[in-house]
Amino acid sequence: MQLNAYTSREHTVVHADCFKKDTAKAVEIIGDMITNSRFDRQAIEVERETITQELEETNKDYFETLMENVYFNIYREHMMGQPILGDLDNIKSITQEHILDYYHRNYYGKNMVIVATGNVKHDEIVDMVEQRFGKVAQASNLERRNTERPIYIPALQFVRDDEMVNSNVGIFFDAPSWHDQDYYGFLLFQRIFGSWRLDEHGGHLNDPIKQYNQMQAALGELVDVTRQDCVYSPYSDCGIFGNYFFGNEVFTRQMAYCGLTMPGFYSNHHHEVEVVRARAKLYNELLQIQSTNDVM
Repeated sequence: MQLNAYTSREHTVVHADCFKKDTAKAVEIIGDMITNSRFDRQAIEVERETITQELEETNKDYFETLMENVYFNIYREHMMGQPILGDLDNIKSITQEHILDYYHRNYYGKNMVIVATGNVKHDEIVDMVEQRFGKVAQASNLERRNTERPIYIPALQFVRDDEMVNSNVGIFFDAPSWHDQDYYGFLLFQRIFGSWRLDEHGGHLNDPIKQYNQMQAALGELVDVTRQDCVYSPYSDCGIFGNYFFGNEVFTRQMAYCGLTMPGFYSNHHHEVEVVRARAKLYNELLQIQSTNDVM
C-alpha cells in the first residue's frame, strides 16, 4: 500500500494506492487520519522544518517561482493568489490553534468527496466509509473564507536579477474552469502548443525536423531559448492558460511576443496535422488514466 497526501490551490487530498484485498485497511487508515488527528505540537514542529526545506527548494525553481508570481498578481488577495506552501513568515508563525481552526472550518461531511476507483464495489465502499468516517461532522457553524469566485486582474510584473544571464517569461490569459464546456478544447489547445526543453529533446529547434508545430518553428529562430511550456491550469470556477519561456535575456522581447501572439495566430491559422496529433496525444493520456484506474 502506498499512502500519500498533497495540497493544491483548492483542495487537500489524502490518497492510497493498494491491492483490492487491502481496500478496507486503506479506508480505515485514511478515516483515522481525518477523524482522529491530534495535530500534536511536536509533530507540527517536525513538519514546519520539512515545509521550510520544501519552500527553499521551490524558490530555486525558476518555473515554480514565476508561476507563484503569476497567481499572486492576477488573483491578488483571493486565496487563489496565495502560494500553496505559504511564505516563510507564515510557516514560522503558524500554531496548533491555527491548524485546529482551519480543520473545523473545512473538514466536515458536506465539504468532502470520497472517491474509489478500480476493482471495487460501490456498496462495499459505502459501508466502509460509513464505519470509518462516522465521527465527521456533517456541517460546520464556522464561516468558510474566500469562497467567492476570483476575479482575473490583468497585470504586468518585472523582477530583475542582475546575477542571471537568462530570462524567465510567462504570458498567461484568463481561461475556462473544468466545469466549462470549453474545458476539453483547452486541453487540446495545450497539447497543440506542447512543451519543449533543450536538455530533454536533444538539439535546438533551429533544425526543422525537430519542429512539431508552429510555436516551435517560431522558437527555432531564437537560438538561445532553451525551454517552452504550455500551461493550462483549470479550477472549479476559474483557470489560466499561457506559455512559459526560458532563454537568454537577449531574446526577452521575442519570447514575450511569441507568448502574446501565438494563441491568436493559432485560432486563425491552425494546421490540421497539429490538431490530429494533439487529439491523439490527449486521447492516449485519457486512456492511460482509465487503464490505471481499472487495474487498481
